[in-house]
Amino acid sequence: MNNARSESNIVVNPNNPKQIVAGSKKFRDIHNYDFILATEYSTDGGLSWRDSAALTLSGFTLLTDPALAWDDVGNVYLVGLSGNNPPTFDTVGIVIYQSSDGGQTWSAPLPIHNSVGDDKQWAAGDTNPSSPFRGRVYAVWDDGSDMRFARTTDHGATWIGAGPGVTPAGTVLVNDSFSPDIRVAANGDIYIVWIAGSEIKMIVSTNGGDSFAPAVSPATGVTTLNAGLPAPHGWPVFPGGNFRVLTIPSASVFGSTVAVAWADFRQGVSRIYCAVSPDGGASWPTGLSGTPLLAGPLPSNLQHFHPQIVIDPSGVIGCAFYEFGPKPSTPLIDVIIAQSVDGGISFDRATVTDQPWDPAIDAPWSHGDSNVTFIGDYFGLDASTRGFYPLWTDTRTGIQELWTDIVPARVQVRIPPGLYGQVAQILDGIIQDGGGDEIVGGHIVHIPPWGPELDILLGVAIQRIATLVASPGGIGIQRAAMAMVAHVAQQEVKRLEGKG
Repeated sequence: MNNARSESNIVVNPNNPKQIVAGSKKFRDIHNYDFILATEYSTDGGLSWRDSAALTLSGFTLLTDPALAWDDVGNVYLVGLSGNNPPTFDTVGIVIYQSSDGGQTWSAPLPIHNSVGDDKQWAAGDTNPSSPFRGRVYAVWDDGSDMRFARTTDHGATWIGAGPGVTPAGTVLVNDSFSPDIRVAANGDIYIVWIAGSEIKMIVSTNGGDSFAPAVSPATGVTTLNAGLPAPHGWPVFPGGNFRVLTIPSASVFGSTVAVAWADFRQGVSRIYCAVSPDGGASWPTGLSGTPLLAGPLPSNLQHFHPQIVIDPSGVIGCAFYEFGPKPSTPLIDVIIAQSVDGGISFDRATVTDQPWDPAIDAPWSHGDSNVTFIGDYFGLDASTRGFYPLWTDTRTGIQELWTDIVPARVQVRIPPGLYGQVAQILDGIIQDGGGDEIVGGHIVHIPPWGPELDILLGVAIQRIATLVASPGGIGIQRAAMAMVAHVAQQEVKRLEGKG
């Protein structure tokens, strides 16, 4: 038996961030594409983990594609895709497991939809105190190109579809879907994002899933990995690798901010693109086709893929993804996280892994084909007030295992509005000649070179450099640097006004 692990999901309980549940594929036979789902749980905010009880299989022998969600009273739900294998991989349909003890044990599976076309499900819970639909949990999945939808309004006792009244679970919402992602805003609005050919699409419900508005397009002109890469054995693969890759969008919502990320091959290399809306999808300042997540050119021998985007409770946008390429000469994978504190205008990147991992080690064969291997079509990411929690596949021990880390969110320093002008004017003087003129209370005051302005400039420079350090130490340096800037600027303003 081989227990290679991949294709993971991780969810933090919004009402108790010490509770975290993770799930993934767990292979029983890496050469015959035979696996189940397995989950783990943490009761101390991710510092330690324990295996959950095994999931019950009833009427099927296989489980895949883990999708996890919490409700408002501490239940966690696992939406799985059931099937049979061996002798061949045959899909049965969508099943729901429920845990009332933080993922330690799970209920028997509840089938909610049976179709051989079911695939790529996702789930989200409404835990928001201000939502009129608090307590509901939603699931969405593909059935061929149809997108199907289900929800529970009674904490998992029953599952129904869209529309008023009681409708069967699995309502078809659109007919051009691939791999939908679903999120719930604080006001209860439901956002579903998917890819349709070369277009990222989104629909929104403002009535708890009774109905959905017509689709909007966060981005068009997308070049998917399917469209841009060779697929000699039916699956796109990167140069230097033989593991399958796909363009699967990831989305997150915070207030009225909607952020979407995907892997795009339009530049002849796989790069993460994003689209961000500040107003719930009414407008997309990132442009008709989205924008690169990271500014500047990407080396042609590095591929960025499998993005997972999450907005933390303070509004920091985090996007984790895999980076594949020569490191330094062997093709290996690092986990990267990019964070934005300005609403998605800019992102700063940091490497999460302390060493890259080899996707060729202990690699399962995709659907039993030795020519194409499998590291998962996605990996996990969630966030709490403690930071971001990436959950990825790693082979440093010689087998595919799950690894995680806690990456602190970048600090959003809020300088009092009146201070921005003072700092800007002081820095303007330094930029010119090391000294300069300040405007204080409407009066021009000359400042000689090498005054407190240099301290402010150095503080800003130190803070900027420290944002590249994804550790508690880096966060501490950022805080100390900006505290120094604020203190020096305030003291200088008081001195110039005759108050200090």
